Amino acid sequence: MTDRAQIGNVEILAFVDIGPTTRPTNQVFPDVPSSEWDNYKNTLTDSGELPFQMGFFALRSNGQTIIVDTGLGKGPHEAMGGITGQALENLKKAGIRVEDVNSVLITHLHGDHVGWNVTWEGNSSKPTFPNAKYYVPQGDWDYFNQKDVLENSPHMKANVLPLQDAGVLEVIQDGFALTPEITTLGTPGHTPGHQSTLINSGNQKAIVTGDAFHAVAQLQETDWNVGFDVDKPTAAKTRGSLMKRLEDENFTIAAGHMVLGSNIGKIIKVDGKRSWQVL
Repeated sequence: MTDRAQIGNVEILAFVDIGPTTRPTNQVFPDVPSSEWDNYKNTLTDSGELPFQMGFFALRSNGQTIIVDTGLGKGPHEAMGGITGQALENLKKAGIRVEDVNSVLITHLHGDHVGWNVTWEGNSSKPTFPNAKYYVPQGDWDYFNQKDVLENSPHMKANVLPLQDAGVLEVIQDGFALTPEITTLGTPGHTPGHQSTLINSGNQKAIVTGDAFHAVAQLQETDWNVGFDVDKPTAAKTRGSLMKRLEDENFTIAAGHMVLGSNIGKIIKVDGKRSWQVL
């Protein structure tokens, strides 16, 4: 079990903002009957719940520090019992100051992935990472800025639109190259513009998957959708092709909602089914 991996010149570090905790499977996967989890009991807690967290990653490469997603944010989050986010504290423990961050790659514009984008003091905000440019996918930018969606997405006004006002936001297309070794890969469905982060360095490959999948069972059950998948048929199709590629090409995989210490791994086959091998 590890909270980091070295992929050629790129180091991946895993962090927690909120959690770890557990959730009932039908809360995360409302369309999957509980009986369908019988083959995956070993991935659940003794009480049959799904281990869960709100995490994010940092990449270190050639003197640059890149954050992939920024968690749920400072809070307190009343809907979760008043809990507060721990992202900045956990970065500091790893020796990463907010001033050290050069870039922030956002996989998608759900609230639990943009929460630390900005810091509010009274009625004014500033980018949490003062020396960073923030990159968001075009498809999500277009979708979440639709009037009806924007009105129901308070996190956009709180944590995304202020970046545009501050002049540090860049909207990017699929295949954007942040560095020669770090690029984006469109993995739509969870949101229209959802993108994963590809790392290709030293003849090794890795991916930060955002919310392309949430649980080990989805490695095999690629048609299982979470409740927050915006376009469920597209999400399932994306997941099916993505898991095949990650297996075939021996990717190291970093998944933010799986629990720290077990959320960096690889796909292996056990009894003819895809399973998860923690690094």
